[in-house]
Amino acid sequence: MGKIWAVCSGSGGVGKSMIALSLAAGAAKAGRKVILLDTSGAARCCDLILRLESIVTLDMLDVLRNQVSMESALYAVPQYPGLHLACASLYDDVAVSELSGMTLSLNALCDVLVVDLPTGQASLGRGVMRAGDERLLVTRPDDASIRAAERMMMCCTGEPAALSLVINRASAERVRKKTQYAQSTVENLLDRAALACIPEDPSIPAGEMRGRAAIECDGPAWTALSGMVKTLLAGAST
Repeated sequence: MGKIWAVCSGSGGVGKSMIALSLAAGAAKAGRKVILLDTSGAARCCDLILRLESIVTLDMLDVLRNQVSMESALYAVPQYPGLHLACASLYDDVAVSELSGMTLSLNALCDVLVVDLPTGQASLGRGVMRAGDERLLVTRPDDASIRAAERMMMCCTGEPAALSLVINRASAERVRKKTQYAQSTVENLLDRAALACIPEDPSIPAGEMRGRAAIECDGPAWTALSGMVKTLLAGAST
């Protein structure tokens, strides 16, 4: 059974789905068999970024209702060989806990299962994640996002999977203008060292408009995103 990387956030607009898609694409480019499960429902966007919105017609709710097989609801991502996309329903709300058994089934089909969790949700369900799996909490370095991240950390107390902090959209210029916190300040406020601090990068949205994950950007975020994938893959092999 492969590893699970669950990407969560306490507030919207922090780049959670961008991180999830970058991890999935990066692991696939490294030769791993990867499934990206977008559980964000009506807010899902991974299919849009990957230009699969007109192709993804079956979802995990169809599988839960025994209307289709698991394999038929997995969609190959042409630009990233080895990566498949699975989605929660775009129209019907399904609690993440209801996907727990399905998550284990998906996890058995790949080396790495990346789960893009809904905003404000940090758990996949009791007994799904194990020691050695990763839960990544994404935050911006501002007051509202940090406060939401702190509340999410309180919800994860005592769970077996590691909780790693990812700071996104960091800007040295905004730190100088005192409209954003420095990485060290965020780490002190949340009492946790960051796995990665990803700088604001205007090349990311331009790449996404071409159907590419942010990890293929040609700006300063590339180093941080690539380093994060390598660190997680190293942990997955131990």
